[in-house]
Amino acid sequence: MTYIDLHYLGAPHLIATAVIETEAGPVLIDPGPSTALGQLTAGLEKLGYGLADVEAILLTHIHLDHAGATGTLVRHAPDAKVVVHRRGALHMERPGRLIASATQLYGDDMDRLWGAFEPVPAGTMHVVEGGETVEVGERTFEVAYTPGHARHHVSYFDASTSTAYVGDTVGMCVAGDAYVMPVTPPPDVDLAGWIESLGRLRAWSPEQLFRTHFGPSDSAAAQLDQFQDRLLEWEARVRSSYEPELDQEMQAARFKLWALDDMRRHVPEAGWPPYEHFGLPEFSWAGLVRSLGT
Repeated sequence: MTYIDLHYLGAPHLIATAVIETEAGPVLIDPGPSTALGQLTAGLEKLGYGLADVEAILLTHIHLDHAGATGTLVRHAPDAKVVVHRRGALHMERPGRLIASATQLYGDDMDRLWGAFEPVPAGTMHVVEGGETVEVGERTFEVAYTPGHARHHVSYFDASTSTAYVGDTVGMCVAGDAYVMPVTPPPDVDLAGWIESLGRLRAWSPEQLFRTHFGPSDSAAAQLDQFQDRLLEWEARVRSSYEPELDQEMQAARFKLWALDDMRRHVPEAGWPPYEHFGLPEFSWAGLVRSLGT
């Protein structure tokens, strides 16, 4: 396995696309947004491939930073298999509602941030629920349903390398094993489901985790424990400090300052920018507030 740093919006260490080379052709896990398609193409060319060589695209979930380029890729590789959870498949085929929802959040920045989100033909998609295996060439990927971050989230396990491809299920980690930041934006955050998802990942006993944000991490068991502890710490802080009568933006900003200060205690200064510019703790605050039913 290798990966391509998509240098999203010109910045390193934000979005990584895993590339698994097989006898049938390369497998991509989370190809990223259309705005980074040029970097994905260049990265594949360095490995000796073109877009038309892609054999399969495994989506952990359909958020724009993970799946936005999929429809465009399929136009170049019409025979590629697109693996996606059942809850996300309809949105990949008919992305109108997904785009409308994202536009409410990003407004006029949609095109700059994400670019086009082209539909994926239904016949191209291999729909999963969790518990299946997906075979591409000589490689077999186990699929687990891992909601928490999103209701349509799945993770993949390659036993041949003992690597679990976890999307956002184990947060964001761009500084080795030192610090893991939860990513809990609205609307689908489910803490109870998330803990169950971490149990499914532990059942695989992976040696390595691969996160879309960002890349591989060893010491998988310790990473899973650290993430669960911090996720519960964030939830407890939001639960104890949330005041519905006070200004929401002020509370989100206060939480962001607290979360970034905590990160800076664990990460050398050179590693701060990805967390500061892409971690978005203020969005995570909103997701946690919503998950509390307040």
